Amino acid sequence: MANLRDTATRKADVLSALEKQHDVWLATADVAGRPHLIAASAWWDGADLVIATAGASKTARNLAMNPVVRVARGAPSDAIVIDAQMIDSRAVEDSADLAGGFAAAVGWDPREVGGGWMFFRLRPTRIQAFRGYDEIEDRDVMVRSRWVV
Repeated sequence: MANLRDTATRKADVLSALEKQHDVWLATADVAGRPHLIAASAWWDGADLVIATAGASKTARNLAMNPVVRVARGAPSDAIVIDAQMIDSRAVEDSADLAGGFAAAVGWDPREVGGGWMFFRLRPTRIQAFRGYDEIEDRDVMVRSRWVV
């Protein structure tokens, strides 16, 4: 149990990872609760995660019916798990500011991959950060959309 991080350090590590590492796993579910998991690029704009996917995709359909998601990055030895609520969606071609920020952060522009893509803004409700089983107990750094520290 050496080198356990306090909550403030975990929060700082989460923010650093969200700003620098854009590859995540995004889990959605349909109204019957059947899960769907994709790899996605995510841009942290300082308050929300923004993801882009095809508007006709299973992920987009699930988000339209059930806006609750789970986002994860890392391995069990250094994991971040985010429960979030989809609060907004819009076509990428109608969102120049989002598209510019997203492209600058993640390195690709969904406006360039063809029509029908959408941005989805995900508001975190709970964020957990842990490095292995030793840090499981105090893993919450955000609860009910509020930072613990």
